[in-house]
Amino acid sequence: MSAKRDVLLEIRIENIPARFVTSAEEQLVRFASEALTEANLPYESIAAFGTYKRLVLHLAGVPARTDEKVQKHYGPSAKMLKGPDGNFTPQAAGFARSRGTTPDKLGVETVPNKGEVLVFETRIPGRAASKALAEIFPAVIAKLQFPKNMVWEKSRFRFARPIRSLLALHGDKPVVFSVAGVKSGRVTAGLSAKGSRPLKIASAEKYFRTLEHAGVVVRDADRLAALRRELAAAEKRMKLEVRVDEELLTENLYLVEYPVCVVSSYSQDFLKLPPELVHLVMKKQLKFFTVADAKGRLQPYFVGVRDGVSRGQRNVEEGFRNVLEARFRDAIFFYTRDLAVPLADFNEKLKAVTFQARLGTMADRAGRVERLAAWLCSNGGAASCAEDVSAAAKYVYSDLVSGLVGEFPELQGTMGGYYAANAGLRENAARAVGEFYWPVSAGSPVPSSVEGGIVSLAGKLDTLAADFYTGQIPTGSADPHGLRRQALGAVRIVLEKELRLDLCSALDAAFEPFAALLPDARKDLSARREALLDFVWQRAEAVFAEEGFRFDEVKAVREFFMDGGDLLDCRARVKDVNSLRSNPDFSGIAAAFKRSKNILKQSQSALSGSPDEGIFEKDEERALYVDIKAMGGRLKEHIAARDYARGLSELLAIKPSLDNFFDKVMVMAEDPKVRDNRLNLIKSLVSLVEGVADLSQLQ
Repeated sequence: MSAKRDVLLEIRIENIPARFVTSAEEQLVRFASEALTEANLPYESIAAFGTYKRLVLHLAGVPARTDEKVQKHYGPSAKMLKGPDGNFTPQAAGFARSRGTTPDKLGVETVPNKGEVLVFETRIPGRAASKALAEIFPAVIAKLQFPKNMVWEKSRFRFARPIRSLLALHGDKPVVFSVAGVKSGRVTAGLSAKGSRPLKIASAEKYFRTLEHAGVVVRDADRLAALRRELAAAEKRMKLEVRVDEELLTENLYLVEYPVCVVSSYSQDFLKLPPELVHLVMKKQLKFFTVADAKGRLQPYFVGVRDGVSRGQRNVEEGFRNVLEARFRDAIFFYTRDLAVPLADFNEKLKAVTFQARLGTMADRAGRVERLAAWLCSNGGAASCAEDVSAAAKYVYSDLVSGLVGEFPELQGTMGGYYAANAGLRENAARAVGEFYWPVSAGSPVPSSVEGGIVSLAGKLDTLAADFYTGQIPTGSADPHGLRRQALGAVRIVLEKELRLDLCSALDAAFEPFAALLPDARKDLSARREALLDFVWQRAEAVFAEEGFRFDEVKAVREFFMDGGDLLDCRARVKDVNSLRSNPDFSGIAAAFKRSKNILKQSQSALSGSPDEGIFEKDEERALYVDIKAMGGRLKEHIAARDYARGLSELLAIKPSLDNFFDKVMVMAEDPKVRDNRLNLIKSLVSLVEGVADLSQLQ
């Protein structure tokens, strides 16, 4: 048997956007794996790599020939092979003929769900791996999908960018094929910064080493490690910290083939710009890293990444600095011009910006948020914050019509905070404007103050109510307005800012302005409100799960949210259920409670939940009744004080009498009066316990 060899496919292209590369790598592996399996060509490992100049597929341990392939063709039932006369039946003959054989060559095999059937095996001999690969590679290349494609030659082949060369090797043997008029071979090119000189690759096994000697680091992980080393070396030289934005790091990774960091400085005057703006100008427009001191304060230095080293390194540094300063001068122009505009003028311009066709302008939306924020202050235990909340809520959308946010939409809210401070708003109010859109992702921080939390919550509830009122409810993975993120942010704000708030009433307040705008939707208001409450609760479930609570514990308190909308109260309940759950007596109480609820579900009687002591026939009934009365008063006191742990602990005291009751008493007695009285006894207990949690949900 011949030795196994590596296989290498390289597609060398004109500069491809960084965002195209990782998807192309994943597709290369997936499509090639499928095709290799279909062709019966085994391999030991498969991987794909990419830069802005080339896409590479590497296979290790590929034999010289494909494996022999056995195809099984199934026909009619085995009973149809021969008739009573001992001759082959017409069905067997027809099946054999369709497979190009005779009935005597058919076999019998047992197939699941079909039993014994006729079968014919076709053996497809192995063939040279190079021939199989010559068919696989062009098919895989043609299947690659990109966000945008180009057509550049007469066959009108579509690809992200024009293909300039194809390299395909199995060991030291070329795999010959053509795509878009380009014929494969063993020649590639080195680093473009050094002239892209032609390189002849001796074998697939020598590809990576040959490219590395020519200044091209093909493997993504190796290139990333080299980039991190370069950034660390820059930090050491400057004795400052390079702010490594992971998104920017990934983008730079696919913009170069041999990363080299260029460190330069810029004028201190540009640090007068907001630091978020400095960072975004560098990241979005130039792909540069900002530099800060140990306290996180920006310093007048930056780190750019270039492709390889050349004699003109000083010229590169100067070019980077000139481009950066030009961008900063543009930013200063926009920023200075925006600062000269009164916030009231920005708000006036919002009247010309449509929010949703049926829901008015952004000025209308701002008015709704202002009114809802005031309601949240009054009803969320934050009346002392009302002045700053009111001041902030007026201007949360003002920066949307500013020059800078028009240029950098990512800075919406952030720039509003600076403009609010410039206009003289108090610190808390200005900060609330700047943090209006927080949290911007699942793991990012919520607004830093209660004022900011209330204003941000008002904006999120208004967005949720608007979309649910107009029927724009997320389905499946579709969520064009980011409502899941908005609802999760609302839940986190309420919990992390400890707002004692009835979200049911808050949503009613959020829905209320739309009644006049959309009277036709009022008939469905109750259903939409219920749907939105459930939508918010699903986000709360996710938060509670991250805090370590089990799904059934969370489910046990759901109805308290749907009825009262108090997330803090729900968390207190689920926390106390969780803390007592490890007690074996408590698990027994939960099991008895579930049994009690099941018995009540089966009852056909109208129950009051107030048993008559005079009807009791057994001591066990009386004992349980006495314990429930004694425990009930204390339990209600603990519930009123929101001390659910002590309330649940009260249940442990009645476990012996509850166990005795179920052991010795037949609840479903023949006498209807006795039966209903016992059911009322059980119901009195269930009603008390359900004041804390629905323990029947515990698994």
